[in-house]
Amino acid sequence: MFYTLPEQITTGSVVFDRDVDMVAVVRDVKGLMVGLERPTGLTWYVAYGRLRPGTEREGRQLQALAKLRRARKRGMP
Repeated sequence: MFYTLPEQITTGSVVFDRDVDMVAVVRDVKGLMVGLERPTGLTWYVAYGRLRPGTEREGRQLQALAKLRRARKRGMP
């Protein structure tokens, strides 16, 4: 399934960007563009039509990445 309208996309949802082949969380929706963010701090905008909803597995992937990022900030290798 792919998004057919930007109104279908909600802030905080997990999505997959087909252009960069990455999972991210929606930060905001501005017109036809959607702001995305990864737990690493990487942010970018993409046209809504290039996104699809993230799967449960992809959501867990983001959670694991966020957990690793927090651990590394605390000093773990």
